[in-house]
Amino acid sequence: MKISPREAAAHALENILTFERFSNRETGRWLEKGWWSDEDQRLFLLLVYGSLEQLLQLDQLIATHARRPVDKLDPFLRGILRISAYQLCFTDRIPAYAVINEAVELAKKKKPKAAGLVNAVLRAITRSGVKNRVSMPIIVNDNIQALSLRYSHPLWLVELLHQDYSWSDLKTMLAAHQQPPSLTVRLNLQKGKMEDLLLAIGQEGIELEPLGYIPEAFKVTTQQGLITHSDVYRRGLFHIQSLASMMAVHWLDPQPGERIIDMAAAPGGKATFIAQRMKGRGMVMARDISVGRIQQIQDNARRLGCNELITCQEQDGRKPDPEMIQKADRVLLDAPCSSLGMIRKKPELKYIKNWQRLRELPQLQYQMLENAGKMVRNEGVLVYSTCTYLRRENDAVLERFLDNHPNFKLEPLIEKGIHDSINDLFTETIVSKGFIQLGPHVHMDFDGFFVARMKRTD
Repeated sequence: MKISPREAAAHALENILTFERFSNRETGRWLEKGWWSDEDQRLFLLLVYGSLEQLLQLDQLIATHARRPVDKLDPFLRGILRISAYQLCFTDRIPAYAVINEAVELAKKKKPKAAGLVNAVLRAITRSGVKNRVSMPIIVNDNIQALSLRYSHPLWLVELLHQDYSWSDLKTMLAAHQQPPSLTVRLNLQKGKMEDLLLAIGQEGIELEPLGYIPEAFKVTTQQGLITHSDVYRRGLFHIQSLASMMAVHWLDPQPGERIIDMAAAPGGKATFIAQRMKGRGMVMARDISVGRIQQIQDNARRLGCNELITCQEQDGRKPDPEMIQKADRVLLDAPCSSLGMIRKKPELKYIKNWQRLRELPQLQYQMLENAGKMVRNEGVLVYSTCTYLRRENDAVLERFLDNHPNFKLEPLIEKGIHDSINDLFTETIVSKGFIQLGPHVHMDFDGFFVARMKRTD
């Protein structure tokens, strides 16, 4: 039965937080039903992602005026209050009386006896005059706590990031997480000349702006509906991919005719870009531990027209592959990680606290990096990357590997034609080290991402 975007947003928000579902999958599940206009789809996404971004501030407001902890409320009522409080405090498009009326009607539909509570809480929030984070009440003395509340990042996460970053960088990073992420795409130059691709894409109402770092990278500035439903997407003229992920492949520098291994390849963005850069000659061995995720690689490879170069393999990267010892020209390991660099796109990551997994990740990453190194031939290239900010998963893993494997040396990212990407961001001082930490605190087009490039020199 069709329901409104507000009701769906309340359900989706609680599903994400209660069952630890990824926001992109949960929102995609609702959008695929095809119930709403483009405007209503945008409203649904705004309510879900906006509420996730500002969750701690919203919960403090709700708890204050409901006079009870938020986690003691019925899950659906909690969802209604969160999305409605978000609209009242962070948007201007809908009058307060309309927001409150809609919330009360939704409450009556599911929990009639609670409609009065919803009405009272939202009217109290409206009377308080709270509007955006500048005027949000922050009744704390400690700076870290104030930062946690103001930018809706749990205290444990702010403290963890502050171990690795200065106060100034930390504030910039948290503020950047509150900004909408860029939607970036990679043009598939195997499908035609750039001007022809841009013309075809533009004819479907999708406007792109070149990002300037690498020729294939563009930012979506205008779209009509979901671009994954467009004919040009289905035809494989472009692939949705983060700019940082593209840069990892750019710094791998794949060449035609080579044998390249992508060790944790799903869903296939990097593997298909590697194949694209190889101009139809060579082999890409795209590996993943999950059969279901291997299917994603195969689907993307077929859509993008590079499936002939890509061989998909079910492989556990924690285990050595004796058949590939020193046989790969290049190996890319985009290792499993805490994914904290993806908070702008998946703000729910802020609220999933699994200390045991965080403690175990560096050992897993090191184990996979060791196995990756074994497959690189002499004079071959190894690239290690993650989508996180944490140095325990980045610099520390890299340093441990280099200490234990003196036959691998960091190789400046400016070598082998890569200098064409240097600009104000990629200064020679930074990239000459052979590794770089990217993120929205450095440049808003980037997710949090770490890349290191090494060469084997037996």
